Amino acid sequence: SAASDVYKRQGLYGDIRSGVEGKPMKPRQAEVDLYYNGAAVKTVMDEYITDISYTDPASGAADSLDISIHDRARQWITAWMPISGDTLSAKISLSGDDAGGIPLDCGFFVLDKFEFGGWPVTGTISAVSTPADGGFMATVRTQNWEGVTIKEIGTEIAARAGLKLAWDVSGADFIIKSVEQSEQTDSDFFSSLCETYGLEVKVYRQKIVVYDREAYKGKAPVRTIGTESLISWSWSKDMAGTYTGGEYTYTDISTEADIAVSIGNGKRILKQSGKADSRADAERKIRAAVNKANHGSTKLSASIIGDAQLVSAQCVTVVGIGRLSGKYYIDSITHNISGSGYTMDLEMSLVESMSEEVMKDSIGRLYAVGVITDMSYWIARYTQVKHLDGLIVNMATVIKVNRGGSSISTVSAALDVLTQYGVINSPTYWAAKYTLVPALDRLIINAANALTEG
Repeated sequence: SAASDVYKRQGLYGDIRSGVEGKPMKPRQAEVDLYYNGAAVKTVMDEYITDISYTDPASGAADSLDISIHDRARQWITAWMPISGDTLSAKISLSGDDAGGIPLDCGFFVLDKFEFGGWPVTGTISAVSTPADGGFMATVRTQNWEGVTIKEIGTEIAARAGLKLAWDVSGADFIIKSVEQSEQTDSDFFSSLCETYGLEVKVYRQKIVVYDREAYKGKAPVRTIGTESLISWSWSKDMAGTYTGGEYTYTDISTEADIAVSIGNGKRILKQSGKADSRADAERKIRAAVNKANHGSTKLSASIIGDAQLVSAQCVTVVGIGRLSGKYYIDSITHNISGSGYTMDLEMSLVESMSEEVMKDSIGRLYAVGVITDMSYWIARYTQVKHLDGLIVNMATVIKVNRGGSSISTVSAALDVLTQYGVINSPTYWAAKYTLVPALDRLIINAANALTEG
């Protein structure tokens, strides 16, 4: 679930890379401690479970736990038949050679659905993180909230559902003069209200958690994921681009004048109109709308070796995939545990391409194959010439091994080789720029020699 201090689940900094590209390291093994209606049942259920899947979205949907079982003894369709209202909780921990570390607390779940079929008898038990009191998501209410903060509304709604509010939003609270909950469930109303102001909501461990996604995207990455941990991946970019600004128009109820509030500038402006209490309120709303529209314009989906320290709403650095590498925000994680090992499916949105972590990794890769001899020198200088960061990333992506060439001795010849191998599109730009950074000529020549036979 969402990675914040209120969860106390932040992963430790580190690097989970091992092995070589195209050959992911050996699948990790994991075990799941299960509690059914509060009682530990791992020992009892181990012989029936075939696989477990835990899905952890950052917001917008409930966490879910799906347990696939076999029932050759016919106990689950007789004495152990699940009952509406049954509860589950689970913790994932690494086992075998990878044992150790802090278990991942998946949280508290309420039985949502169960299915059985045969022959042989198999079944799936599905549970979600919604409150045991179904009113939070089912009871439609009409209520006018006046002179309150979002936090105060959340506190009252949480109490109504038998939950606590976990508030992880910095900055001073602001008063909303009036907002109507009209024929809406508490879940729909509160989620929509928070979204209007750029806040995310999810239910985890019997708490309604509220946090600021943009603030979380500003946090340091907790992991570096390299090609050696990637089982498979896919990347996409919305070519329409992102909004560079926004404009929100509202009517001042005291003067009946239309007021337009703008943020940012440029050609792609998101325009909205509606109710606002003030110019500051309008600015909060349009800023949230622009951030929401821009989030996810570049996406990366990946299946990776399991890591019980990763949770949604954290940031990770993905390296080794060329210009697609970068800092990514985790929108959703699905943990898959079965007899064949522990893997995870991640849905991520780009936060920053060519991040400092990506550059350090690329420079380190070039150092490892002997193209660079001083990592700190290039870490301090990759921003000094436009596109030098991209050149270094391209070199690190294309040069997997040093082929030991030594015949290239001029920048002109080296640039021809880099063009031939697809490191650059044309020698023209770098022929004019290589003198701007001391030793850039040597880097270009070293890279070209690494691509040619000795």
